[in-house]
Amino acid sequence: MVSNGPVKSRMVKDVVRATVPRAVRNWLRSPSVSAAWLWDSAKFTLGVTKTLPLTPNWSLICHPHAYKVTYRDQVKDREQSEELQNFLAHCSDKMFLFDIGAHFGVFSLAAAHFGGRAVAVDPSPIATRMIQRQAALNGQGHRIRVIRAAVSDENGTLGMLPSGVFSDGYFKTAKGRPKKELTPTQALTVDSLAAQFGAPTHVKVDVEGHEARVLRGAGSVLTKFSPVLFLELHSEMVSAEGGDPCSVLDTLAQFGYGTFAIGGEVIGRQSIMSKPIIRIVAKRTGL
Repeated sequence: MVSNGPVKSRMVKDVVRATVPRAVRNWLRSPSVSAAWLWDSAKFTLGVTKTLPLTPNWSLICHPHAYKVTYRDQVKDREQSEELQNFLAHCSDKMFLFDIGAHFGVFSLAAAHFGGRAVAVDPSPIATRMIQRQAALNGQGHRIRVIRAAVSDENGTLGMLPSGVFSDGYFKTAKGRPKKELTPTQALTVDSLAAQFGAPTHVKVDVEGHEARVLRGAGSVLTKFSPVLFLELHSEMVSAEGGDPCSVLDTLAQFGYGTFAIGGEVIGRQSIMSKPIIRIVAKRTGL
């Protein structure tokens, strides 16, 4: 006898999705995570902050929740820690960073700490509010411009899927989701950001599988100004939605960019496909 349990489970999920707004569902997905977020927010309201040493010469003053996320990602996670340390080696008072998919803004804060400037762009209201708090806590509000928007291959509007505090406020693009599940979000190109704020010297891109479209909207900047690029390529996510993870390499090659691993070695298609996420540096070599 075949159990009808999975069918009932799907029916319940469909009913919940149809009757409970996504914002509410996000808070209910994990009560413990939601409670921890609220507790951290309450502590911050009462003046509690935490200090996180990221290098021997740089400690970041943090909102309690930002401390947890930054410690988890940029300290405990080996690959992300190496990515940040490589980025820090490029920082100077000449840096003008476009931080695309800034999340809580640690790369923008690094650029600002070393005397540079940053435009931090993220579609999530949770993330952009956190960047503003972090910039203020560290006295860097004058060096960081925060923009709430998605970055894509054309200006307009994108439907973004909010994950809520369960995933630290991330927004991402998602194919096949009902329109009511999505949040209409302003979309900008890197080229339009440069027209408004000036040309970047460096661009960091971490956009959950949307990397190729970001680069296609950066053609003028890449061609005219040759910024150094720091990219997170979400190969598994792109493949799951029917895309080609290596299209990013094709786009970069069109603009004369070579791609390198964090350690400096040249990186190609086989390496891109070897991991769910791979972090690379791209530099203009075809001048």
